[in-house]
Amino acid sequence: MLMRRDWRGEAVMALVVGILTLLIGFGVVFGLITRSMGLAGHADATFWQLLTGLLALQIPTLALMQGFLLVHQRGWKDGFSLRWEPLAWKFGLGIAVGAVLVGYPIEYGMFQLMEALGREPEPQAAVVFLTTAPGWQRTVIGFLAVLPAAVAEECLFRGVLYSSGRDAGYPRSALILTSVLFGLAHGNMAAFIPLTLFGGALAWAYERTGNLLTCFIAHAGFNAIGLVVAISGFGLDPTT
Repeated sequence: MLMRRDWRGEAVMALVVGILTLLIGFGVVFGLITRSMGLAGHADATFWQLLTGLLALQIPTLALMQGFLLVHQRGWKDGFSLRWEPLAWKFGLGIAVGAVLVGYPIEYGMFQLMEALGREPEPQAAVVFLTTAPGWQRTVIGFLAVLPAAVAEECLFRGVLYSSGRDAGYPRSALILTSVLFGLAHGNMAAFIPLTLFGGALAWAYERTGNLLTCFIAHAGFNAIGLVVAISGFGLDPTT
């Protein structure tokens, strides 16, 4: 079971505002660099855009998370109940595989529905990139999208936001809202429903095991499967 985290409300708000501010800042800086270097429309522009986007998420989130934990006088292990145990691996890998088996058909169905409604679904930029990019660029983006992204997102969505709402006495609302935000954050309409369901499964796993390592494993495993699928050019990829 997940123990109370008792995160301070003002610290949670400062963390979220800080992450959003730095994300916007990174986006503005990237736009200026792209224009100044004439990268717009260049073959490498997508690589640099994805690289900047991933780093803009991961570096600010993990750096601000360190400050967030210091404010609460906790370390990473204590703050998120990180424990290296078999249960975390069993739950994590099981959820990763289950999310693929459930989520991919749903996303495929969403693609079909959008086409039937006359709306051309757009594949995620990362998926298109991974099917055509040089090997070294695939390696860099693939690594960042699988492991660091999973850690950063799980610390924020499950480790802080879900726990805060749960401890405030609204466990069901916290699960629903953080799952919806998780789905929206990935910015892809076809993947919204499967990613929202995946977010709910991750919150349930954190509640059930009381160990955020479970969520790290599930999220990274799901992204790794999606990476293989994207590189192979087979099927759909609801990750990042």
